[in-house]
Amino acid sequence: MAKITIFPAPKPSPINTVSLRAIGATSPEPPQWLVKGILPRTGVALLSGQYAAGKTFVGADLCLSLVFDREFLGRRVRSGGVLWIAAEGGGEIDSRVEAARAEKFQDGHAGEIPFFVAEPPAGLSQNHIITWLEHAVAEASWEAAGKFGADLRLVVIDTLAACFNIADENDNAEAARLMKELARVGNASDVLVMPIAHHGKNAETGVRGASAYGAGADAILSVLGVTDPLSGKTSKRSLALTKSRRGGTGSLGSFEVRNHVLGLDEDGDPMTAGYIEFLESAGEAASQVVVAKVKSKIPRDFTEAFNEALAARGQDYRIPEGPTVTAVNVTEVRNLFLRRYITGNPETKPSAKYKAFARAIEAAKNESMIAGTSLSSNVELIWALRD
Repeated sequence: MAKITIFPAPKPSPINTVSLRAIGATSPEPPQWLVKGILPRTGVALLSGQYAAGKTFVGADLCLSLVFDREFLGRRVRSGGVLWIAAEGGGEIDSRVEAARAEKFQDGHAGEIPFFVAEPPAGLSQNHIITWLEHAVAEASWEAAGKFGADLRLVVIDTLAACFNIADENDNAEAARLMKELARVGNASDVLVMPIAHHGKNAETGVRGASAYGAGADAILSVLGVTDPLSGKTSKRSLALTKSRRGGTGSLGSFEVRNHVLGLDEDGDPMTAGYIEFLESAGEAASQVVVAKVKSKIPRDFTEAFNEALAARGQDYRIPEGPTVTAVNVTEVRNLFLRRYITGNPETKPSAKYKAFARAIEAAKNESMIAGTSLSSNVELIWALRD
C-alpha cells in the first residue's frame, strides 16, 4: 500500500493573498478637508515658494485660521491646534504670530493658544528625525487636548531641507522615501504634515530639487512674487493651489505683507513684525520670478540668500558722503547660504561650505553685484549695487 504524505497548507503571505473590491457596492465617501477644497484633512502637503515671497507669513496665517476657527480665503476650516517645527528662523515665528493676532485676528491676546513650537535637535539622521517628529506630534496632540480641549490638526515644518539635513535635493529615491514617511506620520497621527520648501530658480520649475517631492504631496500651495534683485523688496505676492489630488487647482488670490509695531527696542526705535492681508480683488498670480542677472561665478544659492536676508533683515545705511542704501549684515547672508548650499556629499566638512561662501562673496564683489563695509571686527554690512 502506497504511503501518503500530507503537506501543510502554505501560510498566507502578501504575495499569495489578494483582496478584490468591486466598484459600485457602496457610495464614494466625500473628501475630508482641513481647508475645504484646498488642503486634505490628513497626509502630506507642501507650502512652496520663491525666496522672500512670504511662505512663512502664509503658513502662520493658515495656522492661526485653524486655531481661531476663521475662514481661510473664504473657505471653511477644521479648527484645532497646530505644531510649528522651527528648523529655520525659529525666533521669527513668535513675532509674526504676535503681529497677526494683534492686527488681523484681534483675539485680545488672551494668553496661550494651541500654537506649539518645537525645534528639532541637531545632528540626527533622517530616520531619527522622523522618530523625533512622531514624538513631537504625539506630545503636541496631548497638550492640545489636555490644555485646550482641541485636536491637533496641522504640523508645519520650516523648512524641509533644514529639518531633515537633506544631502542631495536632486536624489529622487531619497525624496520619495522622505515624502512617504511624512505621509505615514500624517495619516497615522490624524494630522496634515506640511513642510515649507523652496522653489527652483524660476517659478515655473515648482519645488526645488527632485520631482518626487511634488509627486509625493497630496496638495501643493505655491507662494509667488516679484522680487527686485537690487533692493530685495517683493511685490505682486500671490497664492496658488498648484496640485490637489481631490479638487481643482488655480490661483487663490493675492496678498500683501503689512507691519505691526510690537514695541520699542532699547534705543527707543520701533520693533516691527509682518503679517499678511489677502486682497479682496485677487490679482493675477505673478507669472515668473525676477532674478538677478548674475555671472557663472556667483552661485545661485548666494543670490537667493542675499535677497532673502536683505528683505528680512535689511536696514538703512548711509554711505559716508553717499546715498542711503538697504544693507544687511554679512552674517545673516552667510547663515542662509550655509542652509542652502548642497555639496552632494554628506561627509563634506563644514569648512567647505564656509570656503564656498567666501568664494561667492568675493565673486559678487568682483562682478559689482554688491559692495560692503566693515563697521567693526564683528559687523560687516553689504548692499546691492545698481547697474
